[in-house]
Amino acid sequence: MSWNNRENNSTNPLDQTPVIDRCINCGDHEQVHAQITMEFGEGNLNTGPICKKCYASNRGPRIAQF
Repeated sequence: MSWNNRENNSTNPLDQTPVIDRCINCGDHEQVHAQITMEFGEGNLNTGPICKKCYASNRGPRIAQF
């Protein structure tokens, strides 16, 4: 067994190449941050990738519980 990983199947996010896809929020082709599900209207769900810029601007407030 050698120390290197020939298949590069690591789960470390720093080892993986960035994924570039179309953002479902702004429509630009940028680096994907996450897969989200958005609701347009009542019961109309749309699932797809969201870019880092849209994710940072649309995430909710963090609530700390102590």
